[in-house]
Amino acid sequence: MSASSRLLLPPGIPATDKDAELNLLNDLEATFGGEERAQALWHLVLFYQNDAKRSDLAIALLHQMIRESHDHERKATAYLALGQIAQLNEKWDLALAHYAKALSFSPTDQDISYLLQNNAGYCLNASGLYEVSEKACRRTIEIDAKRHNAYKNPGISLYGQGDHRSTAWCWAEAIKTNPADPDAAVLLRQLLSKHPSLASKYPWIQHALKKFRKKNSQPI
Repeated sequence: MSASSRLLLPPGIPATDKDAELNLLNDLEATFGGEERAQALWHLVLFYQNDAKRSDLAIALLHQMIRESHDHERKATAYLALGQIAQLNEKWDLALAHYAKALSFSPTDQDISYLLQNNAGYCLNASGLYEVSEKACRRTIEIDAKRHNAYKNPGISLYGQGDHRSTAWCWAEAIKTNPADPDAAVLLRQLLSKHPSLASKYPWIQHALKKFRKKNSQPI
């Protein structure tokens, strides 16, 4: 890798003696800019975050991608990744700031928009901001109501506000959307253990749990 290319990368790179890193750096060296360079940088981000466990370098490269890019979708994707790293470290305010920045670019990719709203809802719930979280979570459902995960965070938001019926509805919808995923069933059973009268008031709760048991052929 030439000296000129090293100057274009954050300090500390190369960071390992792994062949995988060397190959990725050689791939970057062979690029001519634009989409090709952006993809090579993204692969390096994934390597440092997932393989080398160097989130500091992954973060530095993501900021570099943002500075170099004029593409709003790519900037939104980079800010999403920055938010996810902050979220993994339970830095809720920082994660929310990154997600807000990503949304400011008005990404058109449905998956990116979904993840931004869903992750923001998660962080807001973790911060105890349940009413604000509910708004983000409702937008998640509007983006893609077919994803079962879209109903989990709003259930937590509503539970935090004391709306147990709506909480049950969200987790029942998650089960109906994907009966194979046990998470919503666990949450719904925990809700019933604390508020057993819900089961008799709203028969659809037990219907959802039966759908889960039928799909998985065993009780949770």
